[in-house]
Amino acid sequence: MSAAPSYQTVRLSRGRHASPEEGACVMELASMLSGSRFSDWLYCVDPAIMAFLWGYHDHISDDLRQADLYRYAAAVLDTRRTRELSARRAEMCRVWALQAQCVRRSRLPWPIRFQRRGELDGLLFDCELAGIVAARLARVDRTWHAWTLRFVDALVWLGSDGDELVAPSAVGAQVSSRRDGPRAEGSAAPRSSAPDLPAPLVGAGSAGT
Repeated sequence: MSAAPSYQTVRLSRGRHASPEEGACVMELASMLSGSRFSDWLYCVDPAIMAFLWGYHDHISDDLRQADLYRYAAAVLDTRRTRELSARRAEMCRVWALQAQCVRRSRLPWPIRFQRRGELDGLLFDCELAGIVAARLARVDRTWHAWTLRFVDALVWLGSDGDELVAPSAVGAQVSSRRDGPRAEGSAAPRSSAPDLPAPLVGAGSAGT
């Protein structure tokens, strides 16, 4: 009999899984790394980052998933801080998705409608939807994939020790859906300096919905 998959051998695959034998999403891999119960929900991970990665992981192509998402299972651990910081990150996700819609509108078969229902449910819905939007663009243009990874790096960096030294205003915002809500049909980042900013967000301000 083969050994049960470990965090070093488990394969990333879309969706939620009952056990590592079925595969894992990036957040479930994070739970394995942290020694927590196998789950796509980790209290130590900021909910805005977590939901964005739910959407992005499940909707990018498998080759991009296998090539680039493993490292984020470690990078996102211990990013949860305050509700204010989660709200700030969520607004960044909304800005990211709205800018993507403006730049590549023809690629999106449906309009972006953020919910903002309640406090946590709305945040999860909006951020997962933003991840889905970014993933759909990354499937047809790998430049968007590179930009999105840099965007996730910026989300992780926000609120870190380095964030106290370099203001992230250029990142964009100033500030229960779970996995099935907005699903459309069809070690941490360096803390000594800000990450390179993804091009669509450079110079961006807050965006309304």
